[in-house]
Amino acid sequence: MTLVELKKSIHEKVDKLNDPDFLEFVNTMIANKEKVFQIPEEHLASIEQGGRDIKKGDFITLEEFEKRYEKWLKD
Repeated sequence: MTLVELKKSIHEKVDKLNDPDFLEFVNTMIANKEKVFQIPEEHLASIEQGGRDIKKGDFITLEEFEKRYEKWLKD
């Protein structure tokens, strides 16, 4: 489905809706789209670094972390 077809399909469905609560929900979702899915700039660098670390194999398993944590608690 092309973008134009998708928009047309959505418009047709919205035009048929008679549920004010649902329409308000859709309106809120559209109005807040940028706010809801925006990752703060200061977090992006950390996320990207984490991806690079994983690709390099620079990580520990949950099991290894738990063992280290248990040892740390005992010390």
